[in-house]
Amino acid sequence: MTAEAKSIPLAYALSVESHKPYVVLRKVYKPYMGVALSAETLSITTGEPQMLYLDEKDHKMLAGKRVVLLDDVISTGSTLQGMRLVLEKAGAEAVAEAAIFTEGERAQWRHIISLGHLPLFTG
Repeated sequence: MTAEAKSIPLAYALSVESHKPYVVLRKVYKPYMGVALSAETLSITTGEPQMLYLDEKDHKMLAGKRVVLLDDVISTGSTLQGMRLVLEKAGAEAVAEAAIFTEGERAQWRHIISLGHLPLFTG
């Protein structure tokens, strides 16, 4: 499971390699999504609250499943927390959390599978 949009290509590639499906949480609700599950997060990019929506068609696919959560960069963990909330509502279990990079307090992200850690530069 990933949130749109930057990590979708990685989720797709991992899906192809693992032969497992992937699910994208959308940031804007569309009527075709039916009774979507949702969670609010705080976007570090915009500094504004944003929503994550799980399409109704994906509820049954996730129920009772073990899921890997994937993000592009984890800084504050807000998006990750939103994904966890949606996953819990769907009746699934997060078994791993991964990102391309983590940043910020390195010790906070020891459990994250990532390619590396980015330092934060202060002025």
